[in-house]
Amino acid sequence: MRIASETRRPYRSLRLVLFAVGLLYILITIGTIHYGGLFSPVGVDFRAFFASARIAVTSGFPEVYHLAAQKEIQTALMAPYGSPEVEPGATFFLPAFILLLYPFLPPGLLGGLIAWIVLNLIILIGYSIWFLRSETGKPGEYSLLLAMALLSFPVFANFFFGQVNVWLLVCMGEFIRAWGEGKRVRGGLWLSGLLLKPQILVLMFPFLVFSGEWGIAGGFAIGAAAIGMISLVIGGTEGIKAWAALLTHHATRLPTTGPGIMINLRMVSELLSLLFSLDVQRIAGIVAIAIALLTLWFSLRLREQAPEEKLGVMVPLLAATFVTTWHAHMHMAMAFIPLLLHQVITGRMPLRLFGLWTMLPPAVYFLCVADIVLLTVSGVQLPPIEGFTYPALVLLVLHLFLTVHCLRRKC
Repeated sequence: MRIASETRRPYRSLRLVLFAVGLLYILITIGTIHYGGLFSPVGVDFRAFFASARIAVTSGFPEVYHLAAQKEIQTALMAPYGSPEVEPGATFFLPAFILLLYPFLPPGLLGGLIAWIVLNLIILIGYSIWFLRSETGKPGEYSLLLAMALLSFPVFANFFFGQVNVWLLVCMGEFIRAWGEGKRVRGGLWLSGLLLKPQILVLMFPFLVFSGEWGIAGGFAIGAAAIGMISLVIGGTEGIKAWAALLTHHATRLPTTGPGIMINLRMVSELLSLLFSLDVQRIAGIVAIAIALLTLWFSLRLREQAPEEKLGVMVPLLAATFVTTWHAHMHMAMAFIPLLLHQVITGRMPLRLFGLWTMLPPAVYFLCVADIVLLTVSGVQLPPIEGFTYPALVLLVLHLFLTVHCLRRKC
């Protein structure tokens, strides 16, 4: 395979870049903890997950989806860290997924975060090696490719905020493997695991249904029914109603969703409103819907009978999903990694394109932050733009490029 010959080259400069990126991530984390403390923003999402599990145990699942209860518990959790008042993060997971957070309650908030990070690192590294072995049979030849994936900005953001996207990566990887092996029902079962963040399915699932992939749809329905039944049993009808009400409130405007670190058009609209006082959210929504529908339309026109061909069409579908869905943070792009790895390994995507996806966002982040420091020292007043907005913009542009490029060339 072409990738095998590429990965045998020295790539000394790329290894130096990877080392520099890893060092950058360590410095970002240490600096943020030093100036902002723990759980704000480092581990902030885990704080919400931990609080949700505690509320579910002490007060029941319906209270998990009430922001007043979240504010009370998260404020109490943050008291030892010198934060008398916090903006509560909401948890949008169904009760079945919150149940998986229970084992992290006994060690406490800090101990739970450490256990969470360690467990997710083990799963991420172990599964990535397993995935490469299943795809190639020779994972040792792809150590550089593995390092590029693990040092991508979405992976860093996932661990920085204490997020759950390792689960999305595993489910996507197993879906790809099962589909490639012709085990469609099993693939659909793994696909149902993406209901942890269902917005990732807004284009993929319709494509599979309209393509006549009834085995995958059937497996997905079985998995979704199981998740829904477990959620109903442990959360009750009141819990499901409270979950639905929170989603409705979020759809209007929930202040703690962090649009500045999203990789979608909503982030662009928020940025324009901040810089130029332009209210373009409605326009951004219309453009997002148009891009999503056009991508789905052209993807259906390109569909082939072979699973390998349909897997290629998944690249623009998933890229367009990140651009258009209304709650897509940069860490959610971890789900893209197995698909990109598969395409590179099979020679359907050049390694340099994957290299851009993994290395360009941290490079841009470093350059932008360096410029901000120099301008600040020079006394220049800068707009209040989050540092992570810059790599998020890079990922947005890259996903737009992948959407168009792969629809034209069938990645």
